[in-house]
This record gives sequence, structure tokens and C-alpha cells, in this order.
Amino acid sequence: MVPQTAAQTVDDVMTVAKQRVEDSASAGRRGLQTGKEYLESLNDDREVWINGRRVKDVANHPAFRNSARMIARLYDALHDPEKTELLTIPIDNGSGMRTHRFFQAPRSIEEQVAARDAIVEWARMTYGWMGRTPDYKAAWFGTLGIDKEIYHDFQAQADRWYRVVRERFPISATRSSIRRSTVTCRTSFRMSSCGSTRRPTPGSSSAAQRSSRPARR
Repeated sequence: MVPQTAAQTVDDVMTVAKQRVEDSASAGRRGLQTGKEYLESLNDDREVWINGRRVKDVANHPAFRNSARMIARLYDALHDPEKTELLTIPIDNGSGMRTHRFFQAPRSIEEQVAARDAIVEWARMTYGWMGRTPDYKAAWFGTLGIDKEIYHDFQAQADRWYRVVRERFPISATRSSIRRSTVTCRTSFRMSSCGSTRRPTPGSSSAAQRSSRPARR
């Protein structure tokens, strides 16, 4: 049984995620995001804490800036004329837009192989050191375009998510940090060491304990 407080937290996060999708839709942002847009989006009032201190500028904080800039390079690669065909594919809904290949359900062996090559290229750009690049979400979102018989009463929502995710890549709600959610990091300069948790109180024993832990190498 899920504790009431945990259930409330899940409800809060889902409510915020839904609002971010609606905000994105109302703002009319469509198309592949650039690295600059990604970096700017990180400073959207989300709560990120490290060692008992709230991070005011996520994109430029020493603990996050290198990883953030690496992700930005991945988004910029989507706009590189030399990599357009390798990384992206026309969306098959007549919109005339393109999306990351792994986010669209393949309809042939050739498209399946091309989607593989797209995620391989991103992995090569990071030298394999970033295990949670944005394309990992497509492992689920991409199935929304194929498994149309399993959603039943929720098929309309599945179709909507499939369309929105591809047209607004990356959709705000797919980011690991959602506005107003709290992320706390241990003493490490790797973004992958972050996890959702309750907000630490500066000066508290729990915060001090986290601060005293040695950095992971």
C-alpha cells in the first residue's frame, strides 16, 4: 500500500507535469529544441538542492554545468545539416516537422536500424558516459505509435502524447526534473547522482551527513 504522503507527492508531480504540457501547448512551441533553449529552460523555478543549498542557476552551477552543456550539444546536433538524416525523421502525421528517430515507431526494418543508429550517434557524442540522455524516454514513448490495442479507454490520451512528444521534442514533462519537484544531489559532480527526495534543511543532521560523504569517482 502506498503511504498517503507518497501518493500525494505522486499526484502533485503528475499535476505539475500535466500543467507543463498544457503550458507548452498554449505557448505554441513546436519542433526540435536547440541547445540554447534547453539551457535556458533549466532555470524555470524548479527546486534543485545540493548539500543543503538550493541551486539558483542550474545551467551554470559547477555540479551541473558540464552535463547540461553536453545535453545541449546533443540537441544542437539535431539541427546540424550533416546529421539531420542520421538523427531525425519526418513525423508521419503530415505536419511537415521532424523528430528524433527513436521517438517515432518504426514501420520497416530500415527505420528500425536507422533509429538504432541515431541513438548510437548520441552515445558516441558523449563517449558513452551519459546513460540518461533524452532518447532513453523514447523506449516507452515510441511504443505509443504501435501498441494501439492495449490502451482501450485511454487510447485518445496515448495518441495525444505520441503526437505532442514528437512535435515538441523534448517535451517539458519528459525531463527528469519537473518544476516544483525537489531534487537533491549527493556530493558528486555527476548529474546522474541526483534523485528525487524531500527537501533537506540547511544545517540539519541529514544534510550534514550527505555533505560529509566522499565524492564518487
